[in-house]
Amino acid sequence: MFACIGTANDGVSVKTPDIETAQMLIEAGVGTKAPYFHRSWIRLSFDCDEDEMRHRLATSYDLVRSSLTKKVQSTLPPRS
Repeated sequence: MFACIGTANDGVSVKTPDIETAQMLIEAGVGTKAPYFHRSWIRLSFDCDEDEMRHRLATSYDLVRSSLTKKVQSTLPPRS
């Protein structure tokens, strides 16, 4: 899982590379702490900048995908 939309439907939670990045993004006002997730995850509001949302979703996907085994990665379509 690289992104999660909860029942509140007020944003999407995404993974960041580390806790420090998440904290920096929270302090910069890009996102908030993602409830119920590890501290390396942040919640982005649906009304955040579209480019920021795309970038954070892509980064989260790449992080999670890279943590999979090479065998599993080989079954996934190439990322465009």
